[in-house]
Amino acid sequence: MVSKTKLLQLAEMEPIAKEATYDALKGCMPPSDDDKKALVLGKMLTDEAGIFELYVPADKPQDARVISRATVNRITGEVVNVEVFLPKL
Repeated sequence: MVSKTKLLQLAEMEPIAKEATYDALKGCMPPSDDDKKALVLGKMLTDEAGIFELYVPADKPQDARVISRATVNRITGEVVNVEVFLPKL
């Protein structure tokens, strides 16, 4: 008999990523008020992980400014990595 593991979906992983991102951003310079108003949450699902990016969009997608990226394991729900692209306090 083959055992199928239920993989987490983006909606289930988003609160996990949100908490980890919030904790990681505590030690960084906050974005400007204008950037805060423009922030967008990008979500991507792979076979192994959910990836959540906070970014400030631009006219050209390649010019968008990524603030943070959190990766959550789809099987365990554990945060694999949180990257923050803001200066440290």
